[in-house]
Order: sequence, then structure tokens, then C-alpha cells
Amino acid sequence: MNIDHRDDSHAAARADARARLLGHIDLHDSPQGEMQGGPGGYSEEAFAELGRLVDALKPLTPIPAPMDAQERVEGRWETLFAHFGARHSAFKAKVHESNLKIQSFNLLPPTPVRIERICQEISRTGAAYNNVIDFVAMDGHTRGLIIMHGRYREEPDNRQRFAVDFHRIELRPAAGVGEVELRRALELPADLPLIHDLTPPRLHSDVVYLDDDLRINIGSFGGLYVLRRSTDSAATL
Repeated sequence: MNIDHRDDSHAAARADARARLLGHIDLHDSPQGEMQGGPGGYSEEAFAELGRLVDALKPLTPIPAPMDAQERVEGRWETLFAHFGARHSAFKAKVHESNLKIQSFNLLPPTPVRIERICQEISRTGAAYNNVIDFVAMDGHTRGLIIMHGRYREEPDNRQRFAVDFHRIELRPAAGVGEVELRRALELPADLPLIHDLTPPRLHSDVVYLDDDLRINIGSFGGLYVLRRSTDSAATL
């Protein structure tokens, strides 16, 4: 009997490419560079190498048409690396300094915060596609969430593409934190709305790699996102 070893070879190549990518992220994901005034966790060469590792993994995806397997995409995912397309975000470690304005389509004031985690929550029910950002105020202990509520649509001619309409921005106190406490820590006036509706910008995100617990997306403006499936409870679904 002839034995076809191509599947085993493909799986081995995928496992190796995955391990190289995740090892690279683990090696460079450190807030030390930014704390010392540097560009963040990634040098120019480290960022370029990240792109090469992603390119090596993309053709090995076991799910080449994620829109036809939406049950494999839904759930809560934690971002291991996020580059939003703008150069200033290319070198950021997972934990980094930012401000509310950058994280909210300019709808919130430029109050400085420390970003601790970025997650994405997707559900076929209601076609939800929500970004959830965990942050801590500059007092070092008051925590909150920035939630970008979105919905996704399919595009018949591209089964990797999730067309996304973000329609609402919400600033929410974290568990155990009251609204008054959050406003005080962020120096927000009492009459500033914490929920803002917005006209949905026309965006999309292509799922270029997907397996049971790893996902890679390429965004509308060339952003790159590497996400790992999370077992934490969703904040929005």
C-alpha cells in the first residue's frame, strides 16, 4: 500500500512556521523599549522579520475560506501583536502607552492611558465584530474598557474578507470601578458622553490564516493582527 506523506509534511511545515512566528513575538513583546523612551518592543528589522514570518505561514492555513467557516472565527480572541497601518503603531509591544483619542476614532479626548490588552469578540448572532481594549489610567490602578462595537458582512468574491462597520464607541469602567471613579481618574467632565455613535467607516479585515487557536488578519490600511483564541468570558457577546 502506498502512503501519501504530503499531509504530514504540510502539518509539520505549519507547526514549524507557527512556532517561529510565536517565538518571534514572545522574544520582542516587551514594554521595556517604550518605558525607556524608545519605539516599543520591535526594531525596524524585527518588524520586517515579523512580516516575513507571517508571509511564510499564510499559505499553510488549514482554513483557506474563513467566511465559509464562521463558527471557527467566532468567540473571544486576544491580540498578540497589532499594527493598525500607521507607522507609529508598527513597533508597539502588546502593553504600551497610548491615549483615548487614538483608540476611539478621535471621539474621546487625548487623555493618556496604558493599553494592557486588546481583544476581539466575534459572533454569528447579530454578526458582531467588537474590539475590546483594556486600559489603566495614568494613576496606575483605575481600569476601564474602550469598546468599539461593529458588525461584519461577507463579500461573495473574497471568502477571507470580513467587511466591518464600526458603529459605536463605548468607554466603560472595568469590573469593580464606578463611573465617577473612572471619570475622575481620566479627568473627564461629568457631562462628557461615554457612548458615541458614529457613521461607520468602510473597513475590511482579511483573515489570511486561521487554525483552532491562531488567527492572522490584514486590515484595510495594511494593518497586521496576530490573535490567539481566549478562554476568558466575553465582555460584549
